[in-house]
Amino acid sequence: MAAAAGLHPTAAPLAVAGLAVAVCTVLAVVDPEDRTLWTPRCPFRAATGLDCPGCGGTRALTALLRGDPLLAVSHNLLTVLLLPLLVWGWTGWLRHRAGRRTTRPDIPTWAAWTLAIGVPAFMLLRNLPWAPLAWLGSGAG
Repeated sequence: MAAAAGLHPTAAPLAVAGLAVAVCTVLAVVDPEDRTLWTPRCPFRAATGLDCPGCGGTRALTALLRGDPLLAVSHNLLTVLLLPLLVWGWTGWLRHRAGRRTTRPDIPTWAAWTLAIGVPAFMLLRNLPWAPLAWLGSGAG
């Protein structure tokens, strides 16, 4: 993908990083559990009463930013597991755009299949009411 005219090739990955830092800064200040402020609500959960794969992700990220990984896992295990992969993918993208990597960073086929099967399986399992699977739920009331 060619860079837009006049922009440095790393502009897009750096813009994404800036947006991520801005979101993390807001989450460090605003508690997503505080219902007096506007916080995003899951439309899937509102319509069905079930947790989607992302339910609890904002609270999990907030817990990680505040140094509480166990609380983060209790909010959304998938978010905690995927964050390192997201950072790894972003790093590969930046390296590629900076010219430090000659091949485009592709997702391996096994990883794509793992995500394609794992994310829906996580969604199904976290909505089952039996222990220990109920522990996978977001804990949102």
